[in-house]
Amino acid sequence: MKRVQLLGVSLMYSVALLAQIKNNNMDSVLKKVNADRDFFNGLGNIYPADKNVEIKNETLEGVTCYWFMPGNFDENRIIIYLHGGMFGLGSIQSHKPVVSHFASALSAKVLFIEYGLAPERPFPNGLNDVLKVYRALTRKYPHAKIAVIGDSAGGGLAATLIYKLTEEKLPVPSGVIMISPWIYLTCNTTSYETRKLMDPIIKKEKLQDYANYYAAGNWKEADPGQLNFKSFPPLLILVGSNEILFDDSKLFYEKIKGLQPNTQMKEYANQTHVWPITDINSDAAKNAITDMKDFVGKTMGR
Repeated sequence: MKRVQLLGVSLMYSVALLAQIKNNNMDSVLKKVNADRDFFNGLGNIYPADKNVEIKNETLEGVTCYWFMPGNFDENRIIIYLHGGMFGLGSIQSHKPVVSHFASALSAKVLFIEYGLAPERPFPNGLNDVLKVYRALTRKYPHAKIAVIGDSAGGGLAATLIYKLTEEKLPVPSGVIMISPWIYLTCNTTSYETRKLMDPIIKKEKLQDYANYYAAGNWKEADPGQLNFKSFPPLLILVGSNEILFDDSKLFYEKIKGLQPNTQMKEYANQTHVWPITDINSDAAKNAITDMKDFVGKTMGR
C-alpha cells in the first residue's frame, strides 16, 4: 500500500511539473538544465584522458558516437558505454577521461553513445538512439561479443535496453556492468533517508525533477524499476556505501539474481556516486576496474 501511495505522489508531481513546462516555462527549464550541463561537463576536467587511447567520432544511424581504442584490443570484443547524468546531462566532455581509462584497462574498444537528452528529447528518444546503435553494431560486427557498461542513469538505461531487446527477441549483450545505477525513478527507496547525510553529491529533489523531464508522464515504460524482466544477461553492479541510490543497486540485484545466476553486487566502503569519475587513481577506483576486468574476462573471453 505504501508503495502505491508513493507512486501516486510521484504521478501527481509529474503532472504538476509537466504542466509547468507546458505553460510557457520551457525556456526557464532549459536555462536551469543548461547550467547543470555546463557544471556536469566540468567533471571531464578533473584528470586527463589516457593518452594511449585513440578517440574517433562516428555517426551511427544518425546518432553521435565515439570510439575509444586502446593500443591493444580484440576486434571481436565491443563495449557500449551509456553515460550518467539523470537522463538530461552528460556528454563526451564529461566522460572522456573515465571512459578512456576503462578502455585501456579492459583492453577493449568502447563505443560511447551520445543519446538524446531530456527535456528536449524525453523517453523514448534516448532509448531509441541506443537501440538503433546496438542493432547497427550487430549488423556491422556479426561475430563480435558486445557488453554494456552504464553509470548512474546510464545503468538504468542499460536495464531498459535489455528489457526491449528481450521483448523484441533480439540477441542480448554478453554481460552488463552498472556503476551506481539509478533504477527506481520514483525516488522512494529507503536509502534516500538512511544515507541522506552520507551523500554529498545527489539530492532527491533534483532527481525528481529530471525523472519527470525524462519520463514525460510515461512512467510505466520509462522507469526501469517498473519493468517486469523475464531474463537478464550476466550482471555486475558496483555501488558506493555512501549513496542515497544504494538501495537501487541492492533491490535490482535481488530482483535479477533470481533470473540470472551470474549476478554480482559489490559495495565499496566510504565511496560516493560513480567514484571513478572524480578520482580514477583512488584505491576504490582501481579495485572497481579490477572487478570490471575480471567480469569482462569471464563473460567476453580473455
